[in-house]
This record gives sequence, C-alpha cells and structure tokens, in this order.
Amino acid sequence: MDIYIAFGSNQALGRRMPRKVLCEAAETLETRGVRLVARSSLWQSPAWPDPADPAYVNAVAQVETHLTPTQLLWCLHEVEEQFGRVRSQRNAPRTLDLDIVDFGGLVADGGEGPVLPHPRAHQRAFVLLPLQEIAPGWKHPVTGNVISRLIDALPPGDIHATAQLGPFVRGG
Repeated sequence: MDIYIAFGSNQALGRRMPRKVLCEAAETLETRGVRLVARSSLWQSPAWPDPADPAYVNAVAQVETHLTPTQLLWCLHEVEEQFGRVRSQRNAPRTLDLDIVDFGGLVADGGEGPVLPHPRAHQRAFVLLPLQEIAPGWKHPVTGNVISRLIDALPPGDIHATAQLGPFVRGG
C-alpha cells in the first residue's frame, strides 16, 4: 500500500533549523512504527499566506506502517507536538507540520479520522513537486488526475517559487 506523508517547517526549534527538524522528525517517526521507504529531496517554498514569514522547507516521504489512518494521524500530531508545534491560528509559522497526503488511495471525509486524500495537496507545488520525485505515476484518488497534470494546473508562480534544496537524509 502506498502511503505518503508531507513534511514542512519554517521555524527553528532551539538551534535546529527547519531542514534539521525535518530530518529528526523522520527519524522519530521510524521509532514509532512508521518506516520511510522513499524520501524526496528537501524543497523550499515561500510562506503562505504571508510571504514575509520565513520560507518553508518541505519534503514528502513514502512510508510503510501497521497503523490505521486515524492512528497514523495521531502519531503525526504527537511527533509535531514533540517538535514544538503549537496549534494557534491556521497557516501560522510552525516548527513542524506533518500531513497524510494519501493513504493507499483511500477516500474519507474525516468523520471518523483524517480527510483522505489531503484536501489541498493537489493545489500545492510544495507537496506535488517532492511527491513527483518519489511517485511519478501517482494519481489523485478522487479525480484520477496524474501528478504531472496536477502540476501543470498549478499557477506558474507557485512552481517557480518552489526550489529544490538538497537531500532529505538522516542527520540533516
């Protein structure tokens, strides 16, 4: 089953800069039964909705886990909290953001667990570009659109503002 998680950070955690936070979060997930089997590169994108906030570092990983979608969501929230995530206002800067992009093609409205697939992932260059690196044949579970078509539908400014930084590896 193909499960994809998006990683993001635009605030340091102590002396650890966002790219280090993402790498450490990946290692923490592996200790909780979420094995990363493929990792995109790290990417940088402007903060939204306020581009004056620090830029984000993003990545996507394909994972394997015995967890259900709801259990995985709880696990992601626990790791976010462990890495200093404070849920204040929507789209506020954060030390760590972890989202389930797709859980084996499941479609769910969030009534008993997470909304699947992620409701806005198909509109975000900072998710689609890293996802395309590790899953070039991925199709959106609801629309059936292939990832290249979703990327082609993005505003050109979003694509050009998203830049590859380097590898998403252990130790950051």
